[in-house]
Order: sequence, then C-alpha cells, then structure tokens
Amino acid sequence: MKIWIKVLLGLVIGAFLGGYLPEDGAAEFFQYAAELVINIGYYVLFPLVFFSLAVGIFELRKENMTLRVLGRGVLYGLAATFLLVLIGTASVVLLAPDRIPIIIEQESPFSVPGVGEILKSIFPRNIFTVFTGAGSFLLPIYVFALFLGMNFTFDRSISRPVVQLFDAFSRILYHGNKFIVEILGLGMIALTANMVFTVNRIPQFELFGQLLLLLSINGVFILFGVFPLLLYFLGGRENPYKWLYGIITPLAAAAVSGDAYFTLMSLIHHGRENLGVSRRVGSALFPLYAMFGKAGSAMVTGIAFIVILKSYSSLGLTVSAVLWVMLFSFLVSFLTGPFPGSAVFIGLALLCSWYGRGIEEGYLILRPVLPLLISYGVVLDTATAAFAGLLAARHEDQHHEIFLKDYV
Repeated sequence: MKIWIKVLLGLVIGAFLGGYLPEDGAAEFFQYAAELVINIGYYVLFPLVFFSLAVGIFELRKENMTLRVLGRGVLYGLAATFLLVLIGTASVVLLAPDRIPIIIEQESPFSVPGVGEILKSIFPRNIFTVFTGAGSFLLPIYVFALFLGMNFTFDRSISRPVVQLFDAFSRILYHGNKFIVEILGLGMIALTANMVFTVNRIPQFELFGQLLLLLSINGVFILFGVFPLLLYFLGGRENPYKWLYGIITPLAAAAVSGDAYFTLMSLIHHGRENLGVSRRVGSALFPLYAMFGKAGSAMVTGIAFIVILKSYSSLGLTVSAVLWVMLFSFLVSFLTGPFPGSAVFIGLALLCSWYGRGIEEGYLILRPVLPLLISYGVVLDTATAAFAGLLAARHEDQHHEIFLKDYV
C-alpha cells in the first residue's frame, strides 16, 4: 500500500476520533501521543543528517559541485521566500480581511537566541557537545558535517575507511528512517486527533475566519498555481503536478504536526524515492531549508502582522509600513531555525517587538489560532523545500526520473 494512502487513512481516523470522542481524558491522551509521535520522528533524524551530509558533501566536492549546488540552493530559497512574502502581502492588502477585536491575554515568556549565541552554539569549545543538545537546533550538526565532508578529500587513501563508515551509517539510518515513514500512518491518527481537539478549543473561532480563508486561498494558489507553473517553465516543461503528488505525505505531516524537523524525515525519504533528488543534493539542501528556507512561515507572518496592525489602528496602511512588513517578514524567517515548531509565533513576536508603537504584545490577539498559523507556514515551507530542492537537482543534473507507478 502506498504511504500516502496509509497517511490519508490515519488522517480520517484521527479526525473522526478527535471529532467524536469526549474531550475529557481523550484530549490529554492524544496530546501526549502526538508529542511521542513527533519524538519518534526525530529519533534518527539528527544522525541521518550528520552522516548523509558529510558523505554528500564529499561526493559533491569530488566533482567540484559543492559551491554550485549550495549556491543554487540558497539562491532558490531566497527567491522563493521573497516571492511568497510578496504574494502574501499583496493578497492581504487587496482583500483586506476584517479587524480582529483586541483580546487581553497574559504574555508567555520566551527568548530568541541572538546572532552571537547562535554562533557560539555552532562553534562550541568542545565539538562533541553538538551531539548532546536538546534537539531543537540542527545547525551545529549541519555545520560539523559540512566541515567533515569538505575535509574527506584531502587524502583519499587515508579518509577512505572513514568515508565508507559514514556511507554505511548513512544507508543504515536512511533505512531506519524509511521504516518510520512507512508506519507514519499510525502516528497521523494521534497527530490529527490532537489537532482537531486543539481547533475545537479555539474560542470565538469565527473572529479569525477571514484570516484563515485568506491563508487557504494563498496556499491553494501557491501549491496548485505558482510552484507548478515555475516548475513547468524552469524544470523541463514536464507535468509539474507529479511533484505535488510526490510530496503528499510530507505536506500532510506538516499540516498536522506544525513541526519542520518532524516533516523533514518524510521529505528526505520522498525527495529521493518520489522526486528523484540525489542523496548528495537532498542531504545538503533539505535540512538547510528546514532551518532557513521558511518561505511559507515568512508569508504567514507577514499576513498575520498586517492583520494585527489593522486591528490596532483604524488608519489605513501606508506604503512605508507595507514595505517594512515585507522586509522584516523576509528577514525574520532566517532567525527562527531554533524553533522548528513555532516559527510563525516567534516571527510575529519579533515583528511586534521591532515595530513598537504600542503593539509589542499585539501577537497575543492571534494566540488562539497560532497552532493553525504555524501549520499553514510549515506546509508551505515544506512545499518550498521540495520545489527548490527538485529544481536545484534538475539544474545540476543530480536528478533521476521516477515513474508515477513507482512512487512510494
């Protein structure tokens, strides 16, 4: 049975359980079960990224392709982020959803690591501490694997045994990750039920209806219009919707988990087995996008922040304010790597703080629907990663065609 069918069955069963089971007891159980499923999704992710990236960079460097692949991947990620921020900002300005009444809530304390703190985490005094983190930041592991892969080529007769060991670990962990993805349908039951219970607890849901409708319209437009159109003209004029069919499982995982790292484990698998992205490209770009390619979260953050601005002021938006939102929504998406499950929340909090003028805690009016906003963002982040990774692989001749009947 295809993985996406198992996932769809899990979605249906989870939605039924979340919709019909009494909340007392069941909600707490499924919340715990959802957290456990996400932990299982993380189980082999960090070592898989570490060993696969080191080997992938070694293979790219042998062919003098490292800078080309990474440079092209970064360029496509930046372009996609700018494009989605532009689309999102234009849509919220033109369609103008209604203001949301100011809701007074207590602020939850949180801290965002600064650039200096991030650099210290990447380059600790003891390099082995990158393996003992809390699992919230992939960048130190990524940089260390990149460093090793670049140095595997200095003397191949010496490094060959180490490369073979890393290659073996990469393949073993990929197989373990494949097993986890294969049973993802069971985990989707808990994740979907937990999401349904979360949505059912949203007070005055109708207040946020227009905002959620606007995000849905943008999502459909981007997934079924913008990305397929770009793939058709930039990726070889082939059927662009094969790409969308190939990432049904990662998109579903993103929607009900709202966690970029949890979604990454299925994207790595489907990127190779369905999209045909080579290991050397996928190992380098997919984790990078999970940390910094947050085009969808940037778009959702920009849209939500403009709604906050309109809710706090009856005055119309000025051109300068719109440009400010576009610029800082773009920039803030690159600061949320340590928060794989709350990028939109952190982005909104930072924008409100930077903007000031009495709305430092303005993001609290959207707190009831933040889980949905985060999920919207991660879905589009995942689609962007698959789109940019596939495009980079095709342009660097690191892609092999896979027939639809062979999709997992």
